[in-house]
Amino acid sequence: MEKKKRKVEIPVGDAFDVEAFRAQLAELEEKLAAAETGAAEAREELLRRAADLDNTRKRLSRDHERACAAAARGIVEKLLPVLDDLTRAIDAADADEAVPQNHVDSIRMLDRKIYDVLRNEGLEAIRAARGDPFDPEVHEAVSVTCDPELPPNVVAKVFDPGYKFKGLLLKPARVEVCVPEGPARGAEEAPPESEPRRR
Repeated sequence: MEKKKRKVEIPVGDAFDVEAFRAQLAELEEKLAAAETGAAEAREELLRRAADLDNTRKRLSRDHERACAAAARGIVEKLLPVLDDLTRAIDAADADEAVPQNHVDSIRMLDRKIYDVLRNEGLEAIRAARGDPFDPEVHEAVSVTCDPELPPNVVAKVFDPGYKFKGLLLKPARVEVCVPEGPARGAEEAPPESEPRRR
């Protein structure tokens, strides 16, 4: 910012005291320097406070997003057993000819609606189907088998679907893994097969 130059009236004649004028001028220059220093300090303080305010706003925004994500994740985790139960109910109803088809369709529609809502919020099913490579990062081997139709280290059966929420593993898919020929080692009794319907 360009400083405006002021004209200083210098009285002419015997009454003019040069030393007093120099002293007054020096005093004014000191006051001006002090005012400029004060203005620079005030500007720096204002910039610091603005930066602090911006950092606080960003931190609060991140904290809010984390809290919302944690709350959503908690709700989704609580609803996963409901999805699994609906899948089991559909499988049982399909196997029982005494259950009217419109009841099965109603359960299937409810299952699809709940899954679609959760998928829109960030839930994704983990790929697990017969013949897929076994991935210990997202699959949990609950039993092993020898199947001549399949190569080793692939999924032979899917017992329960697995899920991620916004990229984070919530629940691994529970699977049976094919191993090389020989007796099935360490196989525990697996629950009845329940192929996931929503993949």
